[in-house]
Formats: sequence, C-alpha cells, structure tokens
Amino acid sequence: MSALSQLQQHLDHYWSLPTHEDAELKAKLHDVQAWQRARIQQTHSDVFEQKKNKPMANYFLTQLYGGDEFQLLAKQLERILPKAKRLESLTKESVLQTGSMAIQAAILAIELDMHLAQWLIKENLEVNEDNMLAAYRAVDEAEARRTQINNLKEVCYRTDKYLNSFILRKVFSLTKGTAYRHNFQPLYDFIDAGFTAMKPLKSVGGFIEPFCKRELMIIDQVHNMDNNDNKSAFDVS
Repeated sequence: MSALSQLQQHLDHYWSLPTHEDAELKAKLHDVQAWQRARIQQTHSDVFEQKKNKPMANYFLTQLYGGDEFQLLAKQLERILPKAKRLESLTKESVLQTGSMAIQAAILAIELDMHLAQWLIKENLEVNEDNMLAAYRAVDEAEARRTQINNLKEVCYRTDKYLNSFILRKVFSLTKGTAYRHNFQPLYDFIDAGFTAMKPLKSVGGFIEPFCKRELMIIDQVHNMDNNDNKSAFDVS
C-alpha cells in the first residue's frame, strides 16, 4: 500500500472518531489535551527550554500532539489527498511514509486521550491530576501508550535520517514549488516542519531519548496500582 493510501486510511479513522459529532466529548477532549500538553511541558522543561530544542518541542506540542492545528491540517489533507497522486511521483516514497507515520502517531494520541475524556464524562469528573490518574487506570491502555511513544521515536529517527541525507533533502526542497502549485502545501509543510524543527539539533537522540525514557517511566508509574506513596504518578524527578 502506498504512503498516501495509508495516510488516507489514517484520516478516515480520524474523522470516524465521535468527537467530531459530540460537542460535550469534543470540549472534554480539548481540556484533556490542554492538561496533557501542560504536563508534558513541565515534565520535559529542562530539555524543551534549551534553545536548540525549542523548535522541536514546539513541533511536538503543536503538530504531533493533536489540538486545533492538527484538525486544520486533517481538513486540508482530506481535501487534497484524492488529487495527490502526482506528489508521490515527485517525492521519495520513504519521506511520504514518514509523514504518514507522523499523522498516525498524532491520531493515536488523540484517540487515547478521547478515551480518557469519555471516562471522565461518564463519571462526571473535571480534568485535574487526581481524576486523570483515575481515568488512566480505569481505561487501562498502557500498551497503546507505549506504542504511541515508540511510534514518535521512530518518526523522529526516520526524519533525522532524511534530514542528514543531502540528496533526499535536495529532492524534497525541489518539490516545494510543484507541491504548492498543485495545492499540496499542507502535507509538504507538515513534513518540512519536522525537518526544520530538527535542524538545530546535533542529534535527534539527545532530544527524543530522554523524552521517551521519561514518558515510559510515567506510563509504568501511572499503571502501577501499588504506587500509593506521596509522589505523583506523573512525576519523574
């Protein structure tokens, strides 16, 4: 299956999520995502606030972690994908596959948080740390969360690989004018934003490895039912 066909499948799944038809669920998901972004920003502040890491941190929080920007991107992609076959012939398939994987990772993050939002609505609970912990444990999707983190890592390393290939970078940059002329700007810009965010990094591993290590530790702590000490399950200090 081609990268664009896979991307179409991911978008079809995204638009099938009930948040698009349920205003209450959409609002609760928005609150959950806002809490998650604030928690991620705090957890990784020492990494995110380094000057060279700020573009990558912003890419994570705005492009790879749902929110209004992702919904706008999804709407644009849904409109152009039926006519995007020409882009496959202009851009290396492996680059498009990485873009598709990044979209899939973002959608998985949205879906997992949607399940938390659904539980919070059912229990008539607001979004705060105690209720989020209860929701995580009730929904019990630790393995899916680990998959989400590992997918993000793979996307970063694959993007870094293409960024460090002069030929691939050159080929991709040369397609920009054609992509824009044929209204493929959203997909091109999404992939290019990943490249731009990684340019200041000496190695993507210096960003993604501590990020993933901490997130996986949090998943373990959150789902450890014997963790009854005073330390927050969402802390990794």
